[in-house]
Amino acid sequence: MNLRPIEKSDLNIIQTWRNNDKVTPFVREYRGLSIQHIDAWYESMILDDKFEMFIMENDKELIGICGLTYINWQNRHADLHFAIYKDFEWIDDTYALKFYEIITDYAFNQLNLNKIYVEIYGNDDKKLKFFKSLNFKVDAQLREHYFYNGEYITSYILSLLKGEYNEKYK
Repeated sequence: MNLRPIEKSDLNIIQTWRNNDKVTPFVREYRGLSIQHIDAWYESMILDDKFEMFIMENDKELIGICGLTYINWQNRHADLHFAIYKDFEWIDDTYALKFYEIITDYAFNQLNLNKIYVEIYGNDDKKLKFFKSLNFKVDAQLREHYFYNGEYITSYILSLLKGEYNEKYK
C-alpha cells in the first residue's frame, strides 16, 4: 500500500468517485462535479504549497484519496482529508487504518506538523467513530452547519496533536 501524487490521468476516476450517491452526503460540494470542476481543482492544487493530496493505491489498484489541505506552515497545522472510495466504504476494515498511518506519519514526521484536524458531519457516524478511536479530540461542534437533503446537520472539528500521535505510535 502506498500514496502517490494525484496525476491528470486520475481525474476521471476522481470525478466518478465524488459524484457517487454514496459519497455526496459526506462532502462539502453539494452538486455534481463536471470534469472541468475536477480539472480546475487539480490545477489550483498542484501549484499551491498549502495542498498535499495523494491517491491511495494497493498493487496499482486505486483505493481512494487522502491528503493535507489548508496547510499553515507558520502554525504547523493542516486539514486532513481521507476517503476510501473502493466499494464506497468511506472508512473500511481493510485499508483505512494502514493509509491513515501512512498519511499521519507523513504529516508529523516528514512535514513536521504539530496538529492535523478533520471536519466530519454528524451524519457520518462511521468516520466520527474511526477518528475518535485514533485519539482525535473534538475541538468544536458547529451546530446546523451543513445542509443536506433538506436538513441542517451538525459538523464536528476533531484534531490530533503531534505529541498525542507520538504517544500512540512510538
